[in-house]
Amino acid sequence: MENVHDIYAEIAELRAELAHCILTRKERRETQQRLDQALTEAERRQREAEGA
Repeated sequence: MENVHDIYAEIAELRAELAHCILTRKERRETQQRLDQALTEAERRQREAEGA
């Protein structure tokens, strides 16, 4: 995920997966963790861009 657009596309994809896919508890937990990581990275990049 080098590009800012890429991270937001990943976030959208993960949210859609959680909302519309049938997942096992393990898959749901893993997907939620990936979403949390992507959101944290997006926030970090936003702070970095505002400070630059």
